[in-house]
Order: sequence, then structure tokens, then C-alpha cells
Amino acid sequence: MTFTLAGQTELMGMDATQIPAAAEVVLEDLPHTIRRVVDTAMRGGIPYSLRRLPPEAIDPETIAAACGTEMAAIVRCMVFRGKTSRKPMLLLASASTNVSERALSQVVGEVIERVDAATTEKITGFAPAGLPPFSLAQRLPIIMDETLVDLGRIWCMAGSPDLIMSVPTRILTRAIAARISKVDLSN
Repeated sequence: MTFTLAGQTELMGMDATQIPAAAEVVLEDLPHTIRRVVDTAMRGGIPYSLRRLPPEAIDPETIAAACGTEMAAIVRCMVFRGKTSRKPMLLLASASTNVSERALSQVVGEVIERVDAATTEKITGFAPAGLPPFSLAQRLPIIMDETLVDLGRIWCMAGSPDLIMSVPTRILTRAIAARISKVDLSN
């Protein structure tokens, strides 16, 4: 999905009530890679609600509005790697968290760097804009922002920039064996 500057400009004057709601999705209509994400959730015992985002949902605020939730419940999945070890890891952070590479480096015990889009796709099998927290091309250590844990449900991308799934936070945390950590140094 491509978003144009014209589309972004039209949204600037919109409030949350003007963002269309995310629509339910028919599983049979999904591409194989997305069905793999859904199948992994089902096999892992992760209850989910899968929705298709409207084209207007291009940033965390409009995505939250389309899902009827707060921005803190929108998850950003990002791939980092150790500068020395080159070992990749997946970070799940709240869209309202300012991720600190210094804090994340302290958590993992080495200086880290965020990888680019091409490397993210090579490591995970998904483009960054649609990166889900599971069903990745290779097994990665997963670190979860501690601010997500207190939320009952969170919303994460489901393998495509226009598909999002709501999952119970505690069930997801156990299913993906996420390490809970503070990744924001502001407090």
C-alpha cells in the first residue's frame, strides 16, 4: 500500500470520529503469508481479532482511531541487532513509547543498532510496515516494552500494512516468550 502526500494532507484536519472503523476480514481472501500469521496465532492458542485498516490509517493516531483504541495499545515491531555480535532481535514497543537505543543496549548487554527495511524483510520475511510479532522467517529473541504489559489487549500488524490484529497481551507475551523490559529512558 502506498500513501501519498495528498492523502496525508487531507487527514490533517480530521478528528478521530472521521476515521472509518477497521473492517472485519474474510480469512479465505488472505494471501498465503498472512494466512501463515493467522494459522500461527490459532496453533499458539492466541485469540485474535483481525481487521483491515482503512486507507486513512497511516500513522499510530489514525490506526488507533480506526481500531477504537488508544495509541498506547498500538504495537510497533522493530528489528535491532548487536553491533558486535550481529545477532538480530525483535522489539515490540507501544506507539506512545520513545524507544531508547541506549536503554535497549543496557537490556541486551551490548550496543545495538536498528536494521534497515531490506534487512528486516530478509530476517523476518515481512516488510517493516506489516511486521507481526510472530510467524517470522527465523526465530528471534523478543523484547517487549513494559508499558504494553498492563494493557488487556494490544493491536499489532498482521503481516501486511493494511491488516492489524488485536490480541490479549498476557497470552501473546507467553506464546512468544517475550522478555519484558523498560525501553524508554524518559522516566
